[in-house]
Amino acid sequence: MGARINYLFNEGDEEPAVWLYSHWGETDWQVDIANALMHARPRWQDTSYAIRNIISKLIGSEWDQETGFGIGAVAKPSDFAAWDFTVEIDMVNKMIDGHSFEEFIAYHLGSAIVTSEK
Repeated sequence: MGARINYLFNEGDEEPAVWLYSHWGETDWQVDIANALMHARPRWQDTSYAIRNIISKLIGSEWDQETGFGIGAVAKPSDFAAWDFTVEIDMVNKMIDGHSFEEFIAYHLGSAIVTSEK
């Protein structure tokens, strides 16, 4: 059956949105995305690099597998409809699941992040 999840990367309502489908990611998505956000932290302000880093971390060593992950795009985030569980990553406001990226990472990885961005 799988534990399907969609990660929707929102760059603003008028911008196209990238989404990543994972066939097995729903069970551990909070820790997985927290690790991926931490990995992409140096590029949070450059969303194209940040999204690529997050997706790379989520897929990990499975890049050469024929199944397991899919990547797509929609004209705008509000157009996205999926049968499976979806998590929206707000790249503009740096929010996920109602929390800032820093709060989300600290909660799910058990470590605080010191911010130095001005």
